[in-house]
Amino acid sequence: MAAANLLAGLSGGLARLGWDVGQAALQHHGAVMVCGFFGTLISLERAVALRRGPGLLAPLAAGGGGLLLWAAGRPDLAAIAWLLAAAALVALYALAGQTRAWSLHLRVELAAALAWAGGTLAWTQLALPAATLGWMAFLVGTIAGERRELMQFVRLPRWARRGFVMLVAGGAAAVALAIAGAAADLPVAVDRLAAALWWAACAALALWLLRWDIAPRQWRREAWLGHTGQCLTVGYVWLLAAAALGLGRAAGALDAGGAAAVAPHAVLLGFVFAMVFGHAPIILPALARIRPRYTGWARLPLWLLSASLLLRLAAAATGQPPWLAAAGALHAAAIAGFAAVMAIAVLRAPRPAPPRQ
Repeated sequence: MAAANLLAGLSGGLARLGWDVGQAALQHHGAVMVCGFFGTLISLERAVALRRGPGLLAPLAAGGGGLLLWAAGRPDLAAIAWLLAAAALVALYALAGQTRAWSLHLRVELAAALAWAGGTLAWTQLALPAATLGWMAFLVGTIAGERRELMQFVRLPRWARRGFVMLVAGGAAAVALAIAGAAADLPVAVDRLAAALWWAACAALALWLLRWDIAPRQWRREAWLGHTGQCLTVGYVWLLAAAALGLGRAAGALDAGGAAAVAPHAVLLGFVFAMVFGHAPIILPALARIRPRYTGWARLPLWLLSASLLLRLAAAATGQPPWLAAAGALHAAAIAGFAAVMAIAVLRAPRPAPPRQ
């Protein structure tokens, strides 16, 4: 279901940019990508990590919601499925906190799941700016929590620890303000304030990760360690670039229809997909008990994706539709190329010896 939603979301995005492809997810491209694809992937990874069979309800509902949207044309049922998936994911985090231990990263990931639910509720009310912000918070918050979890044994200064909490709180406040403003039909100034607060939190998070995360220090490492280090570092840079574009739009310094409009895609493509590329060698062994064999070709899609985003920025700034269509094709080529490289790496992986009788 995750793969089907990914293909539908990519085809919808290409159709929006002028390509003659399937238009199943044309109107709901972003919803299918965030909730149908990423929602399934994140929920599945959490359910497997927590080893809770009933937790599979979350990825099943997330993937099923995507199918209901673009295959059956039922956004009402899709919203119900995604709200169920978000609630199940929240329950998984709550169960982990009760049975294991409550931690900062677990609370951050739980808040991200709540943002998923809030964004979906805003989407049902056709409040697209609030929905986009809530869905971005779901992905960014989940990644921030996972990276903080991997850094829990790193000795950080007290101000760095407190700074992480403050920037997460700022992002959560921005989401709450945007969703409350959409529900109460507050003035447009509230949306601008929420957007400014959100992008400021993203900028602070990007700088914090570039300074304190262990990934940038692994840039020159060999094999998968170096691959992950490069992917995550490039992703952090794109998050910072997206925040700069978003802050420029919120301040009125950049035209809303120009380069600033690329800010959400810089997050979802430049940041989130870079995280997917970087964590795939770690997630595959956990989910499928498969250890892909390293290949240097796995780093090529990252740079192709970054080049396509730069082309998209140039196209948006200069108003060149052909460039925009070419950028979309390169987005899809980078994602499909990484999937192909990982499939080959899995096929080339050494098989464990059969047990002796």
